[in-house]
Amino acid sequence: MNRKKNRENLEKMMLVVLIGALAIVLGIIESLLPIKLPIPGLKLGLANIMVVIGLYYLDFKNMFLVIMLKTVLTTLLLGTFSMFAYGFVGALLSYVCMMVAFKASKENISLMGISMIGGVMHNIGQILVAMILIKTKAIAYYMMFLLPIGLLTGVVIGVVAKLVMTRLNEFELFNKHYKLNN
Repeated sequence: MNRKKNRENLEKMMLVVLIGALAIVLGIIESLLPIKLPIPGLKLGLANIMVVIGLYYLDFKNMFLVIMLKTVLTTLLLGTFSMFAYGFVGALLSYVCMMVAFKASKENISLMGISMIGGVMHNIGQILVAMILIKTKAIAYYMMFLLPIGLLTGVVIGVVAKLVMTRLNEFELFNKHYKLNN
C-alpha cells in the first residue's frame, strides 16, 4: 500500500517537473524568436500552452508550483522584477479563471474555450499590475487592443495544447492523470 502511494507521489512530481520544464523551455524559445509585434509587451505566450495542459493533469497546488517555477526561473534567466510581477499575476489569474471554468463545466466547455478565457484573463492580470506599478488607470485603455489579442492567442494556444495532449495521452503517465477520464 505504501509503495503504491509512493509511486503515485513520484508520478505527480514527474508531471510537475515535466510540465514546468516544458513551460520554461517554451518561454525561452519565445524570447529567442525574432518576431516584432506592433504592440509593446505583446507576446504569443507559448509557455501558456503548458499552463493550459497542466489544468487537465494537475491539481491546483501542483499547478501553482508549476506557475511559480515557470515565472521565477524564466525571470531569472531572461527578465526583471517587473517581468516577474506581470507574468506571475497574469499566469495566476489566468489559471484560476480557467480552473473555475473547467471545474464548473468541464463537460460543456472546450479546451479552446478554456484557453481563450486564459488568454483574456492573463492580459487583464497584466494590466492590473501595470496600473499598480505605473500608478495610472489610463493604461486600462490598452485593453481594447489586448482583449481581442488575448482571444486570438487563446485560440492558438488551445489548438496547440489540444494537439500536444492528444500525443501526451498516448503515454501511460499522462493518460492515467488525465482529468476527463474520471
